[in-house]
Order: sequence, then C-alpha cells, then structure tokens
Amino acid sequence: MSKSITVSYSFRDVPSDIQLTYSIQMSGNVQTIACAIVGNQFPNWLQLRKFEMLSQKEQNVYVPLFSEINNYKNLDTVLFIDKVYNDIMHAEKMKVRTFAN
Repeated sequence: MSKSITVSYSFRDVPSDIQLTYSIQMSGNVQTIACAIVGNQFPNWLQLRKFEMLSQKEQNVYVPLFSEINNYKNLDTVLFIDKVYNDIMHAEKMKVRTFAN
C-alpha cells in the first residue's frame, strides 16, 4: 500500500516542500522503503525521481544500510534522501538506531 508524505528541504536557503509517495516492505529482517516524487514540482538539484532506502531490523530498532546507488548523486540529493528516511520513520513511529561519537 502506497502512502504520501511531504518533505521540507532547503537548498541554498530556499525552502521547498516536495511531495512523494512511499511503500514499505519487509523481507526477513530487511526493510525496503521505495519512494517516488509526485507532481510537477521537481527541483533541479534533485537527481532522482525514484529511490529506495534499506534498513536492517535488530531488536525492534532499525539500522539504516548504506546504498551506493543513492550516494553517487550530488550532496543535496543524498541529504534529501536521508531526510526523507528520517521523516518517514518518524511518521511510521519506527525507532531508528543513531550512532553517537
């Protein structure tokens, strides 16, 4: 089942609200979140219209997994994908493991 979310992101101090749809699937302990940008508002800095984010579930906490496909894009695209992940996990009330220094 696909859900919608609007993610706010600032590029060069210009805020944008970007609407996207997402679906979440579990395969064993690996979670896949598939996202697609919707509508006509597509900023130039954003280099992907569709992307996936992976997490591994450990003791009811999700650990984000590195995806090389998402990280060869520009820095703002990578940071936007990270924000999308955090906003979706917050909206779904799923706990994410953070790594403190």
